[in-house]
Amino acid sequence: MTLYMKLGGRKAIMRAMPHLLARLEQDPCFTPGSFRQEFERSDDLSEFLIFLSGGAPFYDGKPICELLSPICTCADVYERFVDHLVFVLFNGRPTADDESHLRQLMGRLRPHVLDPKPVAPVKVYSVEPEMLRA
Repeated sequence: MTLYMKLGGRKAIMRAMPHLLARLEQDPCFTPGSFRQEFERSDDLSEFLIFLSGGAPFYDGKPICELLSPICTCADVYERFVDHLVFVLFNGRPTADDESHLRQLMGRLRPHVLDPKPVAPVKVYSVEPEMLRA
């Protein structure tokens, strides 16, 4: 059984997002100003979590580093974010294996969030090759 199914599927993950936002707003380690706007404008974080937990074959939303870097500014704050995420996704009662699995997945993301590497731009030309030779 996938972590996605253990969490309760898409509806459970979507229901957890307002609780996550509320917890982040109450925690003095976070300044969720821009994060609040992200929550209200898109479902990228929830869609990413659905993908990460095994409920979707792909994710085509905003990169996770762009979603979390503004609020997770250091390793300690990132771990607090993961603590809040674990709490809301498991309704405060995770099993040890499931919690460990989610923490392991989030641990793999930590370097991408805390130290994102720039991606070189891709040049796209719409000119025919014959025109380039002229």
